[in-house]
This record gives sequence, C-alpha cells and structure tokens, in this order.
Amino acid sequence: MKKAYDIRIYGRVFNVGFRRYVHRYGLQCNVVGYVENDYGDDCVHIKVEGDEKDLDRFTLLCGEGTPYSYITDMKIEAIEPTNKHKDFQEIR
Repeated sequence: MKKAYDIRIYGRVFNVGFRRYVHRYGLQCNVVGYVENDYGDDCVHIKVEGDEKDLDRFTLLCGEGTPYSYITDMKIEAIEPTNKHKDFQEIR
C-alpha cells in the first residue's frame, strides 16, 4: 500500500552531509519526494512517498544519521500521497 510522510529532523543536521545522506538512501529505498533544509524551523524537512516497507526502511536509516550529525528529535506525520514526484530529490 502506498503511503506518504512529512518528516522533520532536528539536531546537528546542517553542514554535516545529512541532506546528501538522506538523498542517497531515498534513491536506494525506492521512494519518491524530496529533502531540503528548513532554516526557519531549524531542521531538515522531508516529504516522501512509497510502499510501506520501503518507507519503514527509509525512516529507520534517516534516524541513524551520519557520523557527524546528531539527531535530537524526528517528527513523522502521515499525509496523503500526491503521486506528483517521479524520483527522490535533494533541494539545495
């Protein structure tokens, strides 16, 4: 079943390769959507869609972070899939 999440990850996630890390695992996990820095909310923001098992794997990997990141909070909200994304993109 196709699902979608709006994810916000807080902590030391800027200038540590975190967005690139999320992008790489989005492609590997076969999900679609995007990852971007949200400086207003001081987090990395992810909108992602895919099959439930792929999303579960993706969110688990995002929660692990990178060797230089430090995650203090991860908020995951289920949203309606839009089916408008063709791949997973890193927005700079």
